[in-house]
Amino acid sequence: MKVMTMRHRLEVKLFVTVLAATWLFGGAVNAQSRFHGKFKLPYEVHWGKALLPAGEYSISMDWFQAGTEVRSASGQTVFIPGSPITDDSEKRGTCLVIMVRGDERRVRSLNLPEIGRSLIYEPLTKSERETRAKADQMQAVPVLTAGK
Repeated sequence: MKVMTMRHRLEVKLFVTVLAATWLFGGAVNAQSRFHGKFKLPYEVHWGKALLPAGEYSISMDWFQAGTEVRSASGQTVFIPGSPITDDSEKRGTCLVIMVRGDERRVRSLNLPEIGRSLIYEPLTKSERETRAKADQMQAVPVLTAGK
């Protein structure tokens, strides 16, 4: 009985310690788990099912949750749902990679070299992969982050 009581006290102490550490350090982890940036679109762009007119935008997302929040300078918010595919970051800086398809432009990915990843919202089709070498097929829109 005495061994069981000591074990129970140890488990309670461990639980309280973990709970306290989570509470104390949770704010720091939360601050690091959110991405914020700003970008300017010189033209209309499709991002998922959303249509973003030319203009200035801010972007934010939690690293561990699905979806991206895009807010126009006028305050209109668009939520881009889903969990993008991740890949290694491209050599270019932090930017939206936009695919040109005829007269239409679509957000393909968000390149994040700070974390070494690229979030792919719309993978290239087989024919797009074959013709990707054409310079006019892809455009990059810089995303300014707090660190810059």
